Amino acid sequence: MHAKQIKSGLTAAVSVLMAAALAACGGGESGSGGSPSSSASPSPSASASASAKPSETAPAAKPVTLSVIMHADWAKGGPWEQIMKGYEEKSGNKVDLQIVSDNFEQMVLTKIATEDIPDVLFFFSQSSAIKKAQSGKKPRRFVGRILHFADQSDHFEILPAGRRQGVRHSDERDERVGRPLQQKKYLPTSACPCPARTTSCSQTPRRSRPRASPPFYEAGKDGWPLQVFTFSGFANLLAKQPDLMDKINAHQTTFDQIPEFVDMLQKQADLVKKGYANKNLFSGTYDLSLDELATGKSAMVINADWALPTLLAKYPDAPVGMFPQPFEADSYVGISDPQAAFAFKNSKNVEQAKDLLAYIAEPETLKTYYDAAKTMPSWLGVEAALNGGTADLQPVVEAGRAAPFFNGLTAVSVGDYTKELQALYGGDKTAAEVAKALQKNIDTAAKAAGLAGW
Repeated sequence: MHAKQIKSGLTAAVSVLMAAALAACGGGESGSGGSPSSSASPSPSASASASAKPSETAPAAKPVTLSVIMHADWAKGGPWEQIMKGYEEKSGNKVDLQIVSDNFEQMVLTKIATEDIPDVLFFFSQSSAIKKAQSGKKPRRFVGRILHFADQSDHFEILPAGRRQGVRHSDERDERVGRPLQQKKYLPTSACPCPARTTSCSQTPRRSRPRASPPFYEAGKDGWPLQVFTFSGFANLLAKQPDLMDKINAHQTTFDQIPEFVDMLQKQADLVKKGYANKNLFSGTYDLSLDELATGKSAMVINADWALPTLLAKYPDAPVGMFPQPFEADSYVGISDPQAAFAFKNSKNVEQAKDLLAYIAEPETLKTYYDAAKTMPSWLGVEAALNGGTADLQPVVEAGRAAPFFNGLTAVSVGDYTKELQALYGGDKTAAEVAKALQKNIDTAAKAAGLAGW
């Protein structure tokens, strides 16, 4: 697994949990959490999806058993047994749902390499992750064939911020290769009673918290949450420079040559230098961060909406909310790659597998999923029950003030970005050195992949 671990939960937009956090990391490739995006544009109206048509799922003439593989953390986030049972009743087929906890990514890549493939795979949707799945001794053996994503244009529109993510294209043609489920959004959330999306809110909780408690809790031991700060901030750079990631992927510029990115890293380092973070930063964990936030011992956590279902399950009365991490006057939120479901084109049950994907994308199924997960839908027009924090951010995202995490937009993996941020917080590297290290990771991966320009 990469620096960013899979966490339970679903949707993820970046903001500050003041009691602050948004969706579960479904990410994969290295440092981050998911895949990424284009600069967000105003979202089309939900009425565009009013004509959504349910799939033509019908009882199979000859029932088959579909093998489906999913990571254990993703399985926790949604009512998958209920959904699979519904498909079985409607289609006549059976579903063998296999839940995997350890070494998930490596197990999947091994199965692909040996052609021991499932019928349906829930996997990371980052472009770099998909390319890795399509590489090997037969580099193009699976391109355009191994990962198939049925066109979802006859259902709901995908959120604008997700339209350049890996699930939207294949290397061979402009074809969707994955069906998104959760749109992870890292968003600072807030436990204070003031309105969401205000920056003054961070001061309010101090009156009711112990004097020594920190404004921010950072999970330095787990490491992956440290990435959220710059994933969120970079969304604002993409809003102003929509072609920035295209330039990085063409090697026309580098992360260390972007002053705003280096400044962003410096601001993150200042959280520690100025005493705004917890003193036990390097023993701090993601789970502890949620406990500290819910009990008022810390005012904020910089994370995503996937954190809220976990937090509220344990602390149902915690007064948590979310707001965009304040970088600009009207800050954008960062969107992580959605977890996606893939059907293998060379599966012997490919038509039934596509039928299952179509069933998952039916309006009623999507509502069932999102009502249970309580995370922000990746699809416009899906009415679903949200928790308070996710509801705070939904208007921001649907208004187009969102852009993908940069790690999901890079042509190759960003490497162990978590390790670099731990070095930043420990004072072992400067902001400029971390930016150079990040770019070095990308350079190494790009050369290995034989990308043009390196």
